[in-house]
Amino acid sequence: ALCAEMIRFGKQSYQRGKFLDAKEYFRRAVQADPASPLAWRHYALSVISALAEKVNKDTGLIAPDVSPQGASPAKASAPPPPAPKPSKKEKFVIVEDEGC
Repeated sequence: ALCAEMIRFGKQSYQRGKFLDAKEYFRRAVQADPASPLAWRHYALSVISALAEKVNKDTGLIAPDVSPQGASPAKASAPPPPAPKPSKKEKFVIVEDEGC
């Protein structure tokens, strides 16, 4: 009963484009009946839609250095310099000891 009610509320929220609210209702539906494939299916869909809603609200989540129109930022930073190569160590040579 609670699972069905949460699914109904979740569907209403989802249809209104309130994906974060829908996700919460579907999460409650899954908690009420963890064996319900319908609750899990709706929850999975709402998780993806809620993430898309967050990305639409904050485009910095996709590419923090690029504007929503795809233009490059005003100050372009140069790539970091390559890492220095390890210095060559002199080859260790064993010389004969004249005293032994």
